[in-house]
Amino acid sequence: MNTQTKSKDTQIFSAMVEILISSGLGEEDYGLRKLDKRYDQTRYEELASVMNLRGFSNRAGKPLNRNALKQVVHRVRQKEDLMDELKPDWELFRDTGYTPDTPTEQHQPDCLVCGVTVQKKGKKLCSSDCVKVYQDHKDAPHDPKFPTIFHQMRYEESLSKINH
Repeated sequence: MNTQTKSKDTQIFSAMVEILISSGLGEEDYGLRKLDKRYDQTRYEELASVMNLRGFSNRAGKPLNRNALKQVVHRVRQKEDLMDELKPDWELFRDTGYTPDTPTEQHQPDCLVCGVTVQKKGKKLCSSDCVKVYQDHKDAPHDPKFPTIFHQMRYEESLSKINH
């Protein structure tokens, strides 16, 4: 990475972190919304828009966009020492109840039937055997606050672990 790229990337990444921290702590309202409730994240498009309003641009002097920010993050992540230097101080969020989730800590869902980790992304059952059991018992009587008997069983199982 040449010096010009590094300094521009550092400048943009630092501004991204600053904006996200001040927004997350409620110090400044940039109009950032959490559009995707599944991931509870601000999108790159929103951040690029805020940064463009603050006068930031890409290396070619053009307005920032989602892809430009993704590229900056990618380049910064390639340099561990730079990433360590620029990452936010998570202690600032201690009183907000926020805890950082890293991609390596993402939880794989457990099979609704047997409870083992499901390997295929987006699936809730681990095998054809579990699919058959699920199909045979999915309409079994259960508490209506749960979508299926298996959801109710998982909930009750987790409660019993907590209470013992």
